[in-house]
Amino acid sequence: MTRLAIASIAFLVIFTVFTTVFAAAANKNEVRLLPKWAWVLLCLVIPFFGGLLYLMVGRPLGKGPSNPGKNRRVVAPDDDPNFLRDLQRKLKKDEDDQK
Repeated sequence: MTRLAIASIAFLVIFTVFTTVFAAAANKNEVRLLPKWAWVLLCLVIPFFGGLLYLMVGRPLGKGPSNPGKNRRVVAPDDDPNFLRDLQRKLKKDEDDQK
């Protein structure tokens, strides 16, 4: 056997195991299009294409915003009231300690 054939078989086995375990670990209420057991069976019976189909159309969609950083606002330290309050407390404490 050539190295390419061995690498192809190894990839197929690893991909099949990955997609089968990924399908089996999914929440059965969130799996799309087919029941969970059908996706696991499909991943095992049709190794590459079953797993590819599961990853494309069967796996649960991620929850949450598509852009998690979009809703957060970055505040510079000199604009953050909590930072300024803590800084003022630290400066006052240092002043009191030096007296």
